[in-house]
Amino acid sequence: MSNSRYGAAVAALAIAAGLGALAPSQAQAQVVIGAAAPLTGPRANLGRYFKQGVELALAEINASGGVLGKPLQVVFEDDQADNPNVAMNAVNKLVKMHKVPVMLGPHFSVAQMATQKTYCDNVLSVTGASGIPVTNGGCKTVVRIRANDNVQAKALVEYARSTLKLDKIGVIHVNDDFGKAGATRVVKAIEDAGLKPVRVEGHNAEDKDFSAQLSRMREAGAGVAIMWTHDNEAALIVRQAAQMGLSIKFAGSTSLSQPVFVKLAGEAGEGAISSSDFVPANPDPMVQAFVKKYEAASKTEAELYAATYYDGTHLIAKAINAAGSTDPMKVREAFNKIQHTGVLASYRCEANGDCNHQINIVEVRKGQPQVKSTVKF
Repeated sequence: MSNSRYGAAVAALAIAAGLGALAPSQAQAQVVIGAAAPLTGPRANLGRYFKQGVELALAEINASGGVLGKPLQVVFEDDQADNPNVAMNAVNKLVKMHKVPVMLGPHFSVAQMATQKTYCDNVLSVTGASGIPVTNGGCKTVVRIRANDNVQAKALVEYARSTLKLDKIGVIHVNDDFGKAGATRVVKAIEDAGLKPVRVEGHNAEDKDFSAQLSRMREAGAGVAIMWTHDNEAALIVRQAAQMGLSIKFAGSTSLSQPVFVKLAGEAGEGAISSSDFVPANPDPMVQAFVKKYEAASKTEAELYAATYYDGTHLIAKAINAAGSTDPMKVREAFNKIQHTGVLASYRCEANGDCNHQINIVEVRKGQPQVKSTVKF
């Protein structure tokens, strides 16, 4: 094979895999954006959903003519979810090596905050990171497409009090930036309701034994424990609570309606309440159309990460076309004018970059997360 043909073949493989630098001729022939996603490590399953959602959107966008008259392509780099150092490396590659004008992610708030100094003003980030600081730190080129932690916390506390009729509320959180920030928002929402949490308990990521925290929740008389932790840990907590014979109701962040939680929790997960932007059983026609397409294409159950970055990819394409340019600031300005009905929400973007102003209250029933109500702000 000649050197030129070999180089073209390598570039084509890189494009197909979403990895590696693009040859100049390839870059000119298409519009290239980036994605920082957890492709390896303990949250790699979430990265798989993320990537599959993007790939489905890309197929639809390119079948409809692409962006600016060219195919849209996404190059991926691994951020390992909540690993700030790896996230920095991933974003540095996207900004400096691939020179992308727009990227999806990082998704985890700790990774977002670690990388904003690298990308702000140079690259537009479209993220599902829910931490309040993500859009409150003065970065002009970040757009959030999920409801933030404040919206979720308020909705959960209000549901516990008004629907479950439970005022003795405890809080359980993972001791990382995600969990601590979420717990802070839940405690504030409880205090705003004129109450105090009966107990606040922390645990470390990937812990396996939660008996001490659960015993203290029981001693405090908690009627409901609102959890801000990861899928695996949340499942272990509700299973151990069932083994201990506790009658505490469990509610929490999106983790309590994710497929990993539902599968690992089993019967102990019945009745768990969560705030979530997406569950596949939502009867909304947009959701059901996405579920059908996604599951046919991926042979995988539809879930939150897939839906989030499916919407994100479509929003980016729409904004680039509206801007008539890939210049990050022009694309960001276009987001301010976008009104787009997606899978997660009907998006309208505020000046700080928050574009999603609704959240679903979800309950696990017969092994399936079901939407109980939708709260809009």
